[in-house]
Amino acid sequence: MPLPLRILFSFARGQGHLNPLLPFARAARARGHETALAGPREIVTGRADFAPLFPSDTGAARTAGGTGRLVVADPRRPYAQVEEVFLGEAARTTVRSVDEAIVSWSPALVVCDEFDFGAMVAAERAGVPVVVVEVTASAYAGWRPSVAHALDALRAEAGLAPDPELAMLAGDLLVVPFPESVAGAGPGAASGAEPTRRAVLRVRPEAPEAADDHPAVRWLADGDEPWRAYATLGTQFNTRSGDLLPRILDGLATTDARVLATIGPCVDPAAFPGATPRRRLEGYVPQGAVLERADVVITHGGSGTVAGALAAGVPLVVLPMGADQRLNGERIAQLGVGRMLDAAAATPEEIADAVREVRGEPRFADAAGRIRDQIAALPPAADALPAFEALARR
Repeated sequence: MPLPLRILFSFARGQGHLNPLLPFARAARARGHETALAGPREIVTGRADFAPLFPSDTGAARTAGGTGRLVVADPRRPYAQVEEVFLGEAARTTVRSVDEAIVSWSPALVVCDEFDFGAMVAAERAGVPVVVVEVTASAYAGWRPSVAHALDALRAEAGLAPDPELAMLAGDLLVVPFPESVAGAGPGAASGAEPTRRAVLRVRPEAPEAADDHPAVRWLADGDEPWRAYATLGTQFNTRSGDLLPRILDGLATTDARVLATIGPCVDPAAFPGATPRRRLEGYVPQGAVLERADVVITHGGSGTVAGALAAGVPLVVLPMGADQRLNGERIAQLGVGRMLDAAAATPEEIADAVREVRGEPRFADAAGRIRDQIAALPPAADALPAFEALARR
């Protein structure tokens, strides 16, 4: 067993950016390493599995409320949100937070998500090696050239030279937790746009945490309904989804499915119709065990849900709102593992028809099964740890 290392995990924004890091943190602790966590305060605070914690105030905090107003991102500007959300003051705040962690805790390695530009800059300035973990499931890497100017401005503020090749975005090691069939095709896909100066390691996507004993998982597995549907709009876009989830629930109510829907921890359950014998609403359920029991997933197309569904071989109906979701939905349709609908315009009847189609036509399940087998053939996250250790000690 190698000597213990201190590894700082850092993520830019939202649970969906932390979750892909958690399997690596879990594997690191299993090998005796210490793991600290830096990221938005409302998520970092209370993570007892990491110590110490370095919370930052990125402006992402939210309070309980409703689902807001549905605003679907302009499909003609698929990369606009990257600079708007992840650069500017948010990245500067992260630079300061990760600086503090490096000075006070002296990590041997920083592991961050692909949009955590502040962590990359802080680590490079301090001479700490960086592992970058991709968090977008499909052809989304085309955003990289669009932020080159803003990245160089951030680097200049930190006293770093320009990076015309965008090498910082691959770190010293780039980890891609998706198969090439999903993330390796289309304009801007990872295989075509990722920096090539550094090493690339591909592993399978894994559930961030187990929840087989969650009451909602047991409920979904029970009952005599012929099939099971899982509906989720994630933990970020759910608060700006308007009437989308009610339309999904209304559509599913016309089917013979047993339905589990997660509304998000920051949404008031009173905003939705009550539970019925065939429908259960939860704020949040770790979805690994849920996906293993679902026959269809209805989602906004966030990468965590998409990757989890594909790993479980479950077809999807995707109603994208923003970020990488439309590109994920397009890729789902190209792969034949699901359908994509217009989140703003789809009626309950259209949603129900799409769900019946992907559940009823074997071609969708067959295609999802092929992707599941490709994912299962990839090495587990734990197999990346020797590369992490070698990088930290070089």
